[in-house]
Amino acid sequence: MTNHLHGADRRTAVVEALAILGSGPEERFDRITRMAHEAFDVPLTFLNLVHHDLVTTQSTFGWHQGSSVPASEQFCATTVLAREPMVIPDASLDARFADTAAVAEHGIRFYAGAPLTMVDGTRVGTLCLMDAVPRVFSDEDLALLRDLARWTERELGVAIDRGRVRRALDGLVPDPVDVPGYALDSLVAQHDGGGGDVADWRVAPDGALHVTVGRVSAAGPASGLLAAAVRGAVAARTATGMQDAIGGLEAQVTADLSAADAVGSLFHLRLDPTSGHVDFGDAGHGLAVLVRADGSARVLHPLDLPLGLQPESIPRSPGALDLAPGDRLAVCTQGVLTLDGLRHLDDLAALVRSAPDGAAAVERVRTAVPTDAVVDVTLVVLTRH
Repeated sequence: MTNHLHGADRRTAVVEALAILGSGPEERFDRITRMAHEAFDVPLTFLNLVHHDLVTTQSTFGWHQGSSVPASEQFCATTVLAREPMVIPDASLDARFADTAAVAEHGIRFYAGAPLTMVDGTRVGTLCLMDAVPRVFSDEDLALLRDLARWTERELGVAIDRGRVRRALDGLVPDPVDVPGYALDSLVAQHDGGGGDVADWRVAPDGALHVTVGRVSAAGPASGLLAAAVRGAVAARTATGMQDAIGGLEAQVTADLSAADAVGSLFHLRLDPTSGHVDFGDAGHGLAVLVRADGSARVLHPLDLPLGLQPESIPRSPGALDLAPGDRLAVCTQGVLTLDGLRHLDDLAALVRSAPDGAAAVERVRTAVPTDAVVDVTLVVLTRH
């Protein structure tokens, strides 16, 4: 009993050190639970933290964000004690959980959860899936759940690792580009607590504009070093078509990301300036919004999983859109959504919509970055005149 209490106390201390309890929705976590919902086609997905004999839902798809229930009533209180994921095909047949409120009152039958472990070995919560009908969970499903859990761990670990992360992208901010009929306005602010943002833009030999914004999440200074490697791989593919750009980049950097237990997300676009046609690929980034000249806005939800997590059996799926005169496409990294007044992509869309031009929108974000910021902040606004 003494060891168990010690472990519970340590888990609570580490959860509190994350400094995210009660902070409200965060896109970096909501993106993971949303993608888990899409990948597994389940109605309920959760990122839960276990602390003080409570289970708090930090992010969810299909339930109530921020709610807390006694740990004794939750599958996750059992999952967090294990090293490996726990899968329950039909909870009504499992004596441990058949009488819990989740099963008896809410009708939950299927559960699959992976523990979330910090760099010191402390398990702080779970990434889990639930359904009202029994399900079979394949080995491939289990592998994908583990991969998404590792991505979640990297995002959670950023808070603890900030004090040890060093800036690794100094001098790598791209030079301005001149594309007739368009404006590309940008903010790339790299800080000692960051180092993992990827930003690149350049004009290809055929005159097309290529823009890439992404993020590498890893422990310590590895983020900055890996981000530099990803940017180098992006630059090497300026003349590559969209169908092959992300796939080829992924083949080049996945081994390095895997070796560092890191996750890389990426939004990459190719603009044909003569027509305004944009082809794009989104590898788990999900931080792009299109603001039309008439004021309407559309978030470009990610089409695929992050670099290295996309199953080989599922080809990546590029998207496309057309920029009309007055349209603006804004792409950012998670750091933008940590700023006051910019907690969601809808807030960014409103800022871009209200600004007289892309340069003014970028300047408003620049002024919102605190002098003691400890995360990278990257924003690119592409406008067609």
